[in-house]
Amino acid sequence: MNHESNEHEQHSTVTIDLKAHPERHLICSTNSSCYIAFFAHVQRTSESAGQKRLPLSLALVLDRSGSMAGQKLQTAKQAALAVLDQLTPQDSVALVVFDDRIDTIQSQAAVTTNLKSRVREALYAVQARASTALHEGWLTGCNSIASSTLDTDNHGLSRCFLLTDGLANRGITDPERIASEAAGIRENTAISTSTFGIGPDYNELLLGPMAVAGGGQFHHLRAADEIINTFVGELGELLSVAACQVRLEVETAHNVHLDLISPYWMRSHADNPLRRMIAIGDLQNGEEPPIVVRCIFPEAAGQEPQVVRARLTWRTDQTEHATDWQEISFSYVSQSACDNEARDSQVLHLATEHEADRARREAIASNKRGDFAGAQQRLQQAASQMRSLAFYSPSAPQELSALDVLAQQMSSPLTPDASKEMYYQQQRRSRGKADYRQKSQSSTPTDASNEAQIQQQSPAHDQKQRRKFKFPWQESDE
Repeated sequence: MNHESNEHEQHSTVTIDLKAHPERHLICSTNSSCYIAFFAHVQRTSESAGQKRLPLSLALVLDRSGSMAGQKLQTAKQAALAVLDQLTPQDSVALVVFDDRIDTIQSQAAVTTNLKSRVREALYAVQARASTALHEGWLTGCNSIASSTLDTDNHGLSRCFLLTDGLANRGITDPERIASEAAGIRENTAISTSTFGIGPDYNELLLGPMAVAGGGQFHHLRAADEIINTFVGELGELLSVAACQVRLEVETAHNVHLDLISPYWMRSHADNPLRRMIAIGDLQNGEEPPIVVRCIFPEAAGQEPQVVRARLTWRTDQTEHATDWQEISFSYVSQSACDNEARDSQVLHLATEHEADRARREAIASNKRGDFAGAQQRLQQAASQMRSLAFYSPSAPQELSALDVLAQQMSSPLTPDASKEMYYQQQRRSRGKADYRQKSQSSTPTDASNEAQIQQQSPAHDQKQRRKFKFPWQESDE
């Protein structure tokens, strides 16, 4: 049902329909759990059908470390210009390049014809050099567009594109800390982050979680010629966004464990630890991503039913909106009654896929650490779970077979290419996102002219003083 309640007076230009589908409604007194598939369907209202798209504030953050030399850096420059060619003066952009030094070669400004010319000229001077201060480069990019998110007249969305081909080896490098900062930036400034890793040398265990926490997308680029298509492809999604910063909130009783199966970022509400907030991100008109959770209920024979509550929140026109709370009730019954209840095969199909995807990502992490036995054990654990679902889930046999094969391969290190491609595909599938890497039938109109106008030259600009940026809520490193 769609129950929209607006906490402010302004009417939303979109409606969001929350659908909650449990696999079943009966639970046993012992060892009982239940999957729930939530769907958030976004639809523009009839009043907004003729309205223009949301304006975009975009930070382009490009790696220029030594490993980017040659075609990768050249194509990254072309991709930046291809993106600019799709934007208009209602949008704004900032451009940051980094190695072990951070340079803002274009501060945030409206995307006019003059700006495009200035950026094209500035890119002439960018050459590959030195090492990779990924964290500081990304943070500088977010900071460069942060002022627009505080502007009460700005009704648009904000995104940072981070492109790199290497490991973060200067400044802060811990993946968990960087992902937490990406979540903080998203929550406090509404700036989301998408990451683009090119080649076999970057760390997918950093860029993948960073994009999840940042509310954006992670893209694995196998070669330089995939940069432009993927940049422009994701930009197309952004230009079709109808609802910003969509979030699923789920409340349970204090003794119920909530396991998030799908690859989204979840944290507890500051004032109510029983309310978990799951960041879905910016959604396009007509988009309906599935979010799968698993509720693990306590042993409580004969007690009152367990109730799970859920709602969606989102932002349009600088106004927060929310659906009404929906309740799902689960009743304690005997084991035989549980066994006889029909189960929702579509929910279990999604649960099977998302569980298998999560197991693969976690196995990849163990494999990269050299814990081959741990990687195999994680896949075998997931395969065992698939067997219990095989009767109800149409996808279980296929997933089970694939997990068994992969478990055998995990006895030795995966190749970097295989690891990254698998991680990307599993995260992309569970989030229901497109793969933009393949060349379209018609090439991007601006590609040829951009390639002709960008030639690598010796940098003529003076070295800018390196500055460290911090957002107000970030703790000092001192």
